[in-house]
Amino acid sequence: MSLDKVLMDLNDAMDTVMKLEGNLNDQAFFNEIKEFATTMKNGFTQATGKALHRLKKSKPSEGTVKQMVEGIPSSLSYKDDNTQLFPVQSAMWNIDSIKYLPLLAKEGIKHNVGGEDKRGGLLAADPSDGDDWNTLQVLVNSSSPSNAIPFDTACLNAMKELRKAGLLVKTDIKEQELLYLACHPSSKMRFEYLAEWDPDSLMARTPQGLPSVHHIINTYQSLASFTMYLRTSLKYYPQHIGCLFQKDDDGETAISSAIEKHGIDKTFKAIKDCIPTDTTLPILHHATKDAPEYFNDFSIRYPSAMYLRDGNGRSFKQSQLATGMKTFENDGLFFLTLTDDENAEVDPVTKQYPFLTAASVGTGNLSTVYFLLSKIPSLLDRYSEQVIRERTEEQEQGASTRKRSREEQGE
Repeated sequence: MSLDKVLMDLNDAMDTVMKLEGNLNDQAFFNEIKEFATTMKNGFTQATGKALHRLKKSKPSEGTVKQMVEGIPSSLSYKDDNTQLFPVQSAMWNIDSIKYLPLLAKEGIKHNVGGEDKRGGLLAADPSDGDDWNTLQVLVNSSSPSNAIPFDTACLNAMKELRKAGLLVKTDIKEQELLYLACHPSSKMRFEYLAEWDPDSLMARTPQGLPSVHHIINTYQSLASFTMYLRTSLKYYPQHIGCLFQKDDDGETAISSAIEKHGIDKTFKAIKDCIPTDTTLPILHHATKDAPEYFNDFSIRYPSAMYLRDGNGRSFKQSQLATGMKTFENDGLFFLTLTDDENAEVDPVTKQYPFLTAASVGTGNLSTVYFLLSKIPSLLDRYSEQVIRERTEEQEQGASTRKRSREEQGE
């Protein structure tokens, strides 16, 4: 007997039972039919659920899958006997079934797959994953070494569909640590997509309070993930030299953490892969301020960077002086080689001459101040004139303000 004939007979039988209800005084009959119908319903759920777990093999159209789950929605919550995965989770693990994931999630949210607030199973823990990650986290992290680019592309397309449906939202990137999880060469497209969507997350901290770049350095064994993260952060935060000098709560920079784990030669090779020797980024400005212990290593690799100015317009020497680490006693050559133009140039940030910067940073150093003034004594007069002029302007401005106030009150 064909399936069509079986279903037609079954339909006729169900119609008959519904017509008999209220007319046949035999409760035992109806109880037995109810028990049979419940078993049959569970059978439909099981058969359809198993079919959803086999999508990678059957490869039906998305319209067919939609028809299946709309007709038998309980199948969306049917767990595989071996993996204990929901269909939406099972779809994640094969390149041929990933495309069904958005549809299964959209239908699953209508029927609370995984429970309340589990977003159709997307936020349900994946029992096959030892780290207890949820479906979204597995989606951005999983890979197929033998089929890396097509798999990455399939996952990215699923992410785009989920975003379009409002099932992948911007806040997920930080709350679910998606950028960190996607930071691997095999998920490069997913990582770049998330970084473009939320560049702020590149410089953000993990829920545990650690800068993301430090978390990546500490967790991933290979330098490839650090290199990938640095290159992308440079794209969005060139003025900070990306995440290279970001500090944790103990004041340790990302470069220091990377060197501690991978060694100085390998780490600087990774940096050179991201930042060429002829860079226009003021990398030495940052090195002298944030990683002075590696300044020599930076200077021999980026010698032309000493002629650059940073985003504030500071020259390299102005940046060095502003750190407070340069004094005439510990680096006389630095001050001896300052030209008169450099000695007379006002710092664009503090609006001070070099001798004033030397006097105000750190604890101040009188011998440094004296030496700088001895080269151009007239700077002190210029500064005095500047102070008098600024005070006069402030007084005139204050008088003008008071006059206007009196006039307004008089009106």
